[in-house]
Amino acid sequence: MRILFTSCPAYGHVNPMLPLAHQARLAGHDVAFATGAELAPELERRGFETWLVGPSRAETDASVGVTIPNLTELHSEARMRAQIEGVFVDSAAKRAVELVPQAQQWRPDIIVHEFTELAGALAAAYTGARHVVHGLGPMPSAHMWEAWFAPGFAKLCEQWQAPGLAEEIRVATYLDISPPGLRYDGEPTWQRITPLRPVAGEPAKGERLPEALAALPHPQTIHLTLGTIFNEAPGVLETAIAGLSELPLNLVVTTGPDTDPTRFGPQSRHVLFEPYIPHTLLLPRCSLVVSHGGAGIMLGALAHGLPQLILPQGADQFMNAAACQNARVALTLTPDEFSAHAVAAAARRLITEPEFNAAASRIRAEINAMPTAADVLAVMCTVGAW
Repeated sequence: MRILFTSCPAYGHVNPMLPLAHQARLAGHDVAFATGAELAPELERRGFETWLVGPSRAETDASVGVTIPNLTELHSEARMRAQIEGVFVDSAAKRAVELVPQAQQWRPDIIVHEFTELAGALAAAYTGARHVVHGLGPMPSAHMWEAWFAPGFAKLCEQWQAPGLAEEIRVATYLDISPPGLRYDGEPTWQRITPLRPVAGEPAKGERLPEALAALPHPQTIHLTLGTIFNEAPGVLETAIAGLSELPLNLVVTTGPDTDPTRFGPQSRHVLFEPYIPHTLLLPRCSLVVSHGGAGIMLGALAHGLPQLILPQGADQFMNAAACQNARVALTLTPDEFSAHAVAAAARRLITEPEFNAAASRIRAEINAMPTAADVLAVMCTVGAW
């Protein structure tokens, strides 16, 4: 079969799709992956046929005036809808101009797009391919979809003379990578739901842990990350490092591929800075994860049974943080509560109070019970199964 994957050009959108794409290629299917400039080199490095389509993330951000300060306002519903229309719907309109004709020429049997990459839905409609929507984290509720995505997507469908698609997208098969214990309340957006076990980021060929990790002095390690977008939030990494470095634990900070670690100044020998470390390799060495609450690192930590301290900055992170706190696998510090002292105190609780590890272990068991990429692919490629 020919299977086309399509995603917005961001690590947190591409990485969750990689296990299924890898499995499809291993099974002998023809696989292509369409995305923008930031992630195309990464996919090519992993050996995928890669289609460079649509605007880059930088071009999209510039066109709608996205900056880190206004991204931190995205827990406002009105602000969220405006940014979603600019970042996802408008970019989908530009991406579709290239994606749809290329897909028509390639003639895929199945198109899998992550749920924010709406041009993939148009490509499926225009090619007649089976349409599969890939989750990125907890599935948005029907209320969230209707409030944030549906109005802009309906306009896009009308422009492409596919008005029925605005409703039909909700009857596509949805691959849900979120375990049951983290699901949002309310009516789900999709009804045809297939669970898919999340994976904590697959290392590319040749990627390995840095040698300096073995020289860290303490038996327990904290991993601190703000991902690849919110890593530039002013003062957040610096403040978190100041609090966590007081604890008698190793601290491994991934700063993002475009950040110079020397900006943080000299540090104690139990603090290690790296631009990037594959989570599949790093997380088994960790006792705690401190992050912004992006879906990828949130699910990756839970796949390893790790409690978390979440410092939400914007977008879906406040909802992810609430879901984790309700499940007792995390503590949360909002921007108003955030300080070096508060970070240190919360991390100390998460390390020493056993209820957090117990809850994280329960969620890990839920994840381990979910179907693997191989299981899902076998059903997905059975004609008439969905």
